[in-house]
Amino acid sequence: MERAADDLGCDDVLELLTDYLEAALPVGRRRLVADHLGACPACSEWLAQVLATIAALGCLRDDVMPAPVLAALRASFRTGPSPFRTGPSP
Repeated sequence: MERAADDLGCDDVLELLTDYLEAALPVGRRRLVADHLGACPACSEWLAQVLATIAALGCLRDDVMPAPVLAALRASFRTGPSPFRTGPSP
């Protein structure tokens, strides 16, 4: 089944999720993402997981945990699995 030109697929929504959360999308694009999230249980779950991660890790600061632990955590986000990465990790 073909999608309409203004329809967003799951990959599109996942790529736009950060901008969506930061309210950095144009109004029309933001509405398309919101519509997709409202209709797609998988993407809604992904959004819930991202929000839970932000809430859980939002308190982490350089002085809260040992520097090597924080550095390893940050590195894992740069090199870990990503739904957007199609090639080898950087």
